[in-house]
Amino acid sequence: MGPLRFGQSRDEVAAALGEPVTAWDVGKYAQWLRFDGVGIDTYYDQETRTLAAVAVDACRGPQVRHDGVCLVGRLPSELDPWIEKTVPTLEESELPEYVDGLRFGERGEPCLLGLGVVLRCQQNGDHARSRPVFLAPQWAMQGQERLDTLIPRREWLTY
Repeated sequence: MGPLRFGQSRDEVAAALGEPVTAWDVGKYAQWLRFDGVGIDTYYDQETRTLAAVAVDACRGPQVRHDGVCLVGRLPSELDPWIEKTVPTLEESELPEYVDGLRFGERGEPCLLGLGVVLRCQQNGDHARSRPVFLAPQWAMQGQERLDTLIPRREWLTY
C-alpha cells in the first residue's frame, strides 16, 4: 500500500509517511499510531510490534484502488458492484472457508478477508463514506471473528 509494507516497525512507518510518532498505545493488544497529516491509522501486532493493519480515513486519507476501483471515501452502495465482482474470485482461491468469500462483521461491515480488506464506514456530514481497513495476511487468516480482538476498540467505536 504505497510506501507502507506489512511487517514494518513503527519507526519505519513514520519515516515512510514523513511524520513523527505522536502516540503509542501500550495498553491495547494491537497498538496503534495515528498519522493525521496523511489520514492514516496504523495498527501493530503486539508480539512482533510490526505493522499489521492500515485504516484509511474516508475524508482525509489517500485514495487506494483495487483493479482500478477507488475504495476510499465512497458511498457504501457505490462499492456493491465491485464487491459482487470480487467475491467470486476469492471463493475460487485455496484459502480456508472462513477466510474466502464475503463475511460481515458485527457492525455489518463487509469483510473480504481473502483480499485482506474490511470495508468500514465513517460519517462525513449527512453521508457515511468508505473507510477501508487493510489487513496483513496473518491477521486476515485468523478470520473475521478475531478482528475485534486484534484491532483496538477505538477503530470500531470511533468510526
